[in-house]
Amino acid sequence: MTGLELAECLSAMSPAISFIFITAFNNYATEAFELNAVDYILKPIRQERFNKAIEKIKREIEEREKSFVTPYNDVSIRAFGKMVVSSGDHILKWKRQKSSEIFAFLLHQQGTPVHKEKLCEMMWPEYDPQRALTYLQTIMYQLRKNISEIGDSGIAIDYADHCYCLRLSGVRYDVDRFLDALDQAYRSDEVSADAMLHAEQLYTGAYFEEEGWIWAIGRQQNLAQKYLKLLESIIRLKMSSEDKEGALYYIQKWAALDVYKNQNKYLSWVSEHIGVDAAKKLESIIFDDN
Repeated sequence: MTGLELAECLSAMSPAISFIFITAFNNYATEAFELNAVDYILKPIRQERFNKAIEKIKREIEEREKSFVTPYNDVSIRAFGKMVVSSGDHILKWKRQKSSEIFAFLLHQQGTPVHKEKLCEMMWPEYDPQRALTYLQTIMYQLRKNISEIGDSGIAIDYADHCYCLRLSGVRYDVDRFLDALDQAYRSDEVSADAMLHAEQLYTGAYFEEEGWIWAIGRQQNLAQKYLKLLESIIRLKMSSEDKEGALYYIQKWAALDVYKNQNKYLSWVSEHIGVDAAKKLESIIFDDN
């Protein structure tokens, strides 16, 4: 493998590792620095130049220790709405836009390994394969650096057989929690109202709603349908228990989803049980959105 490939493999084993490239060729300097190399030294090596590189590494270690975040037990990933990875109050900041997309795509695969060539074709279809691979190695190096900021976070990117795989351990992931709550709500013949309400609270927006990634659309629609079904179940429950305020609250949430069914049913119920003014207000929400 090349020195750049070796650097990528070493960073998989130790994300906090620092690199200095020493070479007789200057045409790989750009790729090296994209891997966040501390320095790039051309042969022949001068002692003074080498000492300067060592000082750079010392300063990087000092800066890293200052900025290191004390690891929390509560590491979480949010994919509903805007993707956020956090540990306590600390939110990971992505070095590049592609970093967040590749992390999200690996998360989207739910633990299934993804071949590096597939990632290259998806993320950089306009680049030649070798250039795309260099960019991918750079991103993976930076991602592991990002993740190492929150210590032993339970998030790791494994690399084996030319494939990358995102592994989560003890991480609170809102999509999994939503699906678990749904399963709990409908597990038995008796629907669990508490589990239904808990699941509804976990859905804080469409799957990767603010990102606009095409590859996420299928699952986005699937989760949205699950949420819609859940919301309508809650509305029926509130109606049958004569919880008028609760029913109206969830009907208004339903109206904000731009759904083209049940309008007349809900408008009639609100008009009859709450009042004409409330029905008119709901009608304006429905038709303004649709």
